[in-house]
Order: sequence, then C-alpha cells, then structure tokens
Amino acid sequence: MSFYGFIDTLTLLAPALLLLGIAAGAYYFKSLDRAHKTITIYLLVALIADLMSRGYVVIYENNLVFILLFSLLELILFSSLYFTLFLRKRNPFLIGLTAAGTLFIIWELFSLKFASVEQFQSYSKVVDTFLIVLLSVSFFFEKIRDKNSQVWEFFQLNSIILLFFSLNLLFFLPINFLINETSNLKFYFWLGNLAVTLIFYLLLTREIWKNGMTRKQLRSG
Repeated sequence: MSFYGFIDTLTLLAPALLLLGIAAGAYYFKSLDRAHKTITIYLLVALIADLMSRGYVVIYENNLVFILLFSLLELILFSSLYFTLFLRKRNPFLIGLTAAGTLFIIWELFSLKFASVEQFQSYSKVVDTFLIVLLSVSFFFEKIRDKNSQVWEFFQLNSIILLFFSLNLLFFLPINFLINETSNLKFYFWLGNLAVTLIFYLLLTREIWKNGMTRKQLRSG
C-alpha cells in the first residue's frame, strides 16, 4: 500500500470512532449531564459532516465548503457549551468576539461556497479554533480566580478541548498554503491533523462513557 493509500484508509477510522462515541452517548443519554449530551451531539454533527463531505467530493470533486460549514456548527456548539455551562460569568467581550467570529464564518460560507480549490482562501477554521481555545483558557482563569471553588467541574473535559483545539489551530494556520501546495509536505500535515483528531474522538468517547456510567451508578445507588 502506498503512503497516500494508507492516509486514505486511515481516514475511515474517523467515522468508525464517531459511531463509537455516538453509540456510547445514545446508550447513556438519559444519564448524561448536559455537557456530555452536547458532546454527543457534536460527535453526531461531525459524523454527518464527514459522510456528506465524502459524498460531495465524489460528485463535485471539491468538498472544501464543508470546512466552513463544520467550523460554523463547531463554534455554535462549543460556544453554547461554554456560555451556558462551563463559564459562570458572562463576559461581554467574549460574547461579542464569538458573535463576530460566527458572522465572519457565515460571510465566508456564502462568499466561498462555489470557490475552486485555487480560489479557496479561508480563515474560518482558524477563527473557530482560536475562539474555542480562548473560551477554554477563560474557563481555567475563572476557576483559578474563584477561591471558593473546591471542585473543578468539567476540568478534564475542558483540558481535552483545550489541547485538541490548540494543536488544531497550529495545523490550520497555514491551511491556504496546504490546500494549494503541490509538494508532498502537505500530506504529512494532514496526517498529523488526522491522528490528533482521532485521538480527540477517542478521548471524548471515553469522557461520555465515564460520565454516563458514573451518573447511572449514582442514580441506581
């Protein structure tokens, strides 16, 4: 098998791991807290986007629009997670920045939806990942400043989100270069991003399973 064939085969692990996470979420859904229910929905959205983009590229030979669409849905889901559950204080600056980022992604979505590969110059994924990193860092600072907080609820889940999106941001900063670069270098970047994404899906699945099992045991006990 060639290197490119290996990468192509490895991408099939993404929907498989997403299905695993969704199955865990569905099994424990009634027992999950709101945060882990949101994460389950996120995995479902990621699976639908993954499958649709695979079909779309077969028909139109270009599925880059799904980067924009998924960035928008990802930002909406994670910002709602932080503003409604993780962050106790409603910071007007963060809310305004997130709203501006959302509007920017919507603008790019309509502006670039018919763009060719050569014309595709997008910053939506960078905006999306940067804002999620900013929200997760804000969570840590809020907890550090709260001297009365003895239990850091969602600490581990937030750590996973922060680590993944920080790495994701590094991968997507040169996205316009990677899309149009003709050398083999870009495939190593995509392979690295794929590996990080697969680990992220596994860790989210583990968090869903742990949360569901723990809360179910507490209810039954």
